[in-house]
Amino acid sequence: MVELAIALGIAVSLLVSEVVGVSAAGLVVPGYLALHLDQPGRLATTVAVALATWALVKFGLSRLVVLYGRRRLAVAVLAGFLLNVLVERLLLSLPAQPVDARVIGHIVPGLIASEAASQGVVPTVAVTLFVAVVVRVLLVLLLPWIA
Repeated sequence: MVELAIALGIAVSLLVSEVVGVSAAGLVVPGYLALHLDQPGRLATTVAVALATWALVKFGLSRLVVLYGRRRLAVAVLAGFLLNVLVERLLLSLPAQPVDARVIGHIVPGLIASEAASQGVVPTVAVTLFVAVVVRVLLVLLLPWIA
């Protein structure tokens, strides 16, 4: 199921980026998000960490060093990874958790942040979530045929 979600995410991402001109955040991100659309706490935390990563890279780190291309991608993924670790440590320190608020994947927030730095936060998040929903619908439709 994970492999199918990622493959569909790549295909739909490519199609949407050709039609709309805005790419989803990394080719694999929509597939991973599609698998977790039934977990709003995880989605919200993932988007929040991605936004925090974007802000850190755009308004903090990029003022200290020149960030573009691979360098920006690497810094965004590393910053997102480190923020993810901080969020997980914070969540573990809480006595009770009413919802699962873990971040989806270790590099997903950084990939979202890196793409948002290129094309803007709103278009990136909107297209990424749209592609994730399309992938989820396709998974639901295809599941009886492949199970």
